[in-house]
Amino acid sequence: MSRLLRTFSNSKIYHIIYKGVNNQDIFYYNSDRKFFLEQLLINKKQFNYQIYSYCLMDNHIHLLIRIEDEFLSRAMQSLAGRYAQYFNYKYERIGPLFQNRFKSKNVENLKYFLEVCKYIHRNPENAKISKTEDYNWSSYREYIETPKLVDKEILLHYFDNNVDEFVKYTKSNESNNISDYSEFEIIRKLTDDELKEIIMNNFKIDKDEDVIKIFKGKEEEIQKKLLILKEIKSTNKTQISRVTGVSQKIIKKVFD
Repeated sequence: MSRLLRTFSNSKIYHIIYKGVNNQDIFYYNSDRKFFLEQLLINKKQFNYQIYSYCLMDNHIHLLIRIEDEFLSRAMQSLAGRYAQYFNYKYERIGPLFQNRFKSKNVENLKYFLEVCKYIHRNPENAKISKTEDYNWSSYREYIETPKLVDKEILLHYFDNNVDEFVKYTKSNESNNISDYSEFEIIRKLTDDELKEIIMNNFKIDKDEDVIKIFKGKEEEIQKKLLILKEIKSTNKTQISRVTGVSQKIIKKVFD
């Protein structure tokens, strides 16, 4: 079964997840975690992206980053490849270390941005491994102390740069109602040209006039392609119909 093509985030912010193959541990010692963070810093500089939060667990990794679309796959594959090479050499093993390709979830609104930062920072506590503030391998303490990897201005902006409010939010079981999005607002609807560009990237199309062409043919094949578009945020059925030329009747069968 072919895998779904990756859709790009309108905000360019992604929640990245790496998992060990068969859920095996990918960190045996703290030296392994240190090496990964060293490679993360190198990777960040090489591909010029921002890191908002991270957490290294025994058998998986969470990252929240903002990166240009054309660098996303290259950067994350490079990071995983470097670490896997190090790990396999150190522990005299062969074969893949990570389960399939990395997972990426698009972060298209403020609520998810705040909540995924909280989720990532509280991962050790939710797993009953360590209190959030005591865990050495997440970005939580970088927000309280001097940052080494994270770009903390964006997240702290929503708490008026008040670290105590950030701590209170992270440790609470409820989401804060933060309405002042200011210049960091990341919610907006895709334009037709932006949607068309996403479709072209996903289906490897060079000419925008070919977008409508790939949505011609048997309804069953069209529906399979529409399933991919269903994952795109900040759009709707009317816009997809307008850009692809597919009737709303067919689109509703997939989306409703």
